[in-house]
Amino acid sequence: MTQINFGDDLADQLRNEVGAQAKKPFKTWYISPVTLGKGSYYLYVEKLTGLPIITQKLSTFTYIFENVLHELGFLTAKQQERINRIVTETIQYRYNPDETSPLIAEYKQAIKKHQEELTEGLTDEAKLHLPENDLMSDFSLSLCALLDEKHEILKHFCRVANDVIPIKIGKPRPGTSYCTITPQFRDPRDWEKFIGQDPAKNHQTVLAIQDNNVKMIEQFFTTEYGKTIKNRDAAEDVLGRFLNDFLFHDQIDLVTTNLAAVNQYYWDILVDGPNKFPMDVLDRFFTFLSHAGIVNKPAAEHVAENLQYAFDTFTGANEVSYDAMNEMLANHPQMIDDDYDLIMDAIDRGDFPESFRDTLAEFDANKKQAKVAKVRYTNPAQVKMTYKIRVTLADFTPQMSRVFYIAGDQSIENLQTVIIDIFHGYFGPMFDLVNEKTGDCYMSPFFLGDDFPLQIDAPDDVIDASKATVSILNKGDQLVLTYDYNDDWEFNVTVEELVPNYVGYQPIVSEAKGYGIIEDIGGTGALKEYYCKYQCGDVDPDFKEWLGGELIDLDSVDINELNLELREDGE
Repeated sequence: MTQINFGDDLADQLRNEVGAQAKKPFKTWYISPVTLGKGSYYLYVEKLTGLPIITQKLSTFTYIFENVLHELGFLTAKQQERINRIVTETIQYRYNPDETSPLIAEYKQAIKKHQEELTEGLTDEAKLHLPENDLMSDFSLSLCALLDEKHEILKHFCRVANDVIPIKIGKPRPGTSYCTITPQFRDPRDWEKFIGQDPAKNHQTVLAIQDNNVKMIEQFFTTEYGKTIKNRDAAEDVLGRFLNDFLFHDQIDLVTTNLAAVNQYYWDILVDGPNKFPMDVLDRFFTFLSHAGIVNKPAAEHVAENLQYAFDTFTGANEVSYDAMNEMLANHPQMIDDDYDLIMDAIDRGDFPESFRDTLAEFDANKKQAKVAKVRYTNPAQVKMTYKIRVTLADFTPQMSRVFYIAGDQSIENLQTVIIDIFHGYFGPMFDLVNEKTGDCYMSPFFLGDDFPLQIDAPDDVIDASKATVSILNKGDQLVLTYDYNDDWEFNVTVEELVPNYVGYQPIVSEAKGYGIIEDIGGTGALKEYYCKYQCGDVDPDFKEWLGGELIDLDSVDINELNLELREDGE
């Protein structure tokens, strides 16, 4: 859960929300009001890196943060997606006047000092057509630039992103058919134990790695991948600066450490102007490394994809032109699905006419109708079977699990409520069940009705859990039940067995480990913290009072009590 801390200057606008303390990178932010000219804004600052986000409304933070991320081409698309999910999935505001970021004051001073140029940026005629979110994204990046030279904010953000979400590089298995080149250099992984260490304190190791990198480059130019490069000197410079300079700038890194480092290096080159030559050189070089058995083929292929994405982000090529979109809508409606969000954004900011919205609405309706027509709610061959289901609370140790039996003619909605019930949930928050193999998402119609304040964007192909029955599941299916989008409990669900001619009451729990969850505690992180304190006898008295005056032993579970509750619920 992302925690945004506020002080007295926003106490009259924000409600204090209690939850688990955010500890992971990108999860803690500070907010304070700022003024620019006659306008009032909100300044958000990320704790670890100092990245600023400016909004006009409290409700638009997530959208503007996502926009800013998409401008950071030194991150791969995968990293952008993961960071966006980490930050925006669940947010709480906490009154914390005793803690703030020192950069808040520096940003406010910078806004005051650069009032004129920042105001001009917001009122520039070339930007008047932009929607608020895009305008605020530009404002955020302009503000960041004012302090970036002093604090290296974007560089720090990139470094943390690479630590938290590294793009790991696999090595081909022995005997892989595409490994056709015998390397005349050592595998860089021989120096893996030095990754992250200070180059200045490991001088001899650095020299050994750099010498090996030179041999790597020399062999590259003897192969078909390097021979055909026209400007060898320039290519050697690109590879030499990457392998023997960039990868040793702050710490020791190897060409096999993190694929995202290639993006960061290329982005630094693009800052001096669009240039595709380094992209081609790096693409060829990693292809060579894959054939030499140093990196696997998927990693080599991702280099080209990631660098092209960075180039398109830098040059603005990811934007969709009016003529291209008009032609697509008129002649290739099947292509709309891939670029649906881009088209809607363009319509919202006025780049495309409102008539396109009607076309998309028609496309949407047809797509949903086709999906509904294909949905299977029952499997007649399995509807009389009894299902043996195993459920485990994700990301928690010691294991909390249940094994239970449920009839195939029961609804998926009933399956969901049984799981929540036997783990001591209360059903108030929202929940969904996703089949990892098929991608089908099951939700109660109660959560999808017009009167329900939906907290997330439900998938277009969501399936009514009250209509679908357990019989559509098959032996071996792996599903994930997400319960309470604030605490974000996840349960791994496995269909272990289909039992014919089952005799006995069902649903019924046959095995159980651990108590279950504690509602509103703040998710698995907070549950782990409580478990440790309980084991040490160090639970805060206020927390005990919050629990109703009696502590919960998370190692304890009573199967008879669980089954009694299931019987009472079924009567």
